Amino acid sequence: MIFDTHDNLRHYAAHFRDFDPVPLCDWLAEGAQAEPGVNVEFFGDKVFAKVLAYDTVTSEAVRWESHREYIDLQYGLSGGETIEWAATQELMSEGVYDTENDVQFYSPSPAKIFLPLHGNTFTFLFPSDGHKPMISDGKNVSIRKAVVKIHRTLMIR
Repeated sequence: MIFDTHDNLRHYAAHFRDFDPVPLCDWLAEGAQAEPGVNVEFFGDKVFAKVLAYDTVTSEAVRWESHREYIDLQYGLSGGETIEWAATQELMSEGVYDTENDVQFYSPSPAKIFLPLHGNTFTFLFPSDGHKPMISDGKNVSIRKAVVKIHRTLMIR
């Protein structure tokens, strides 16, 4: 997991391979101007983004999840939420891995870290990062964010 502020996103360009992240960084810095729910492709099905806008909920209303094929870059645009984090090795799988949607769900478990995602922060969540997004931060009732899916072969940890 990487957590940082918008000003530092370009510093992570060296972590990419076989993909130039500059157009993606520019799009995010310009506020990810896309309608919520519309996919924006940057490198075919290997790097694509979707802007999401929703009301946040309680922790109990969200399931732990992780992804095996894609790294999540969750980039706060406005509003805010809390993302709970725990290592997948510490979570108990719930059901089978959904290959079509690249998601594994987990049984309820306490969070190890609480990430405050808002209009100035982002996080990279790797396959080993269990996470619960959408949680109220106690200040904002909603969030607008971009979720970028980056195929795991395009990023060096």
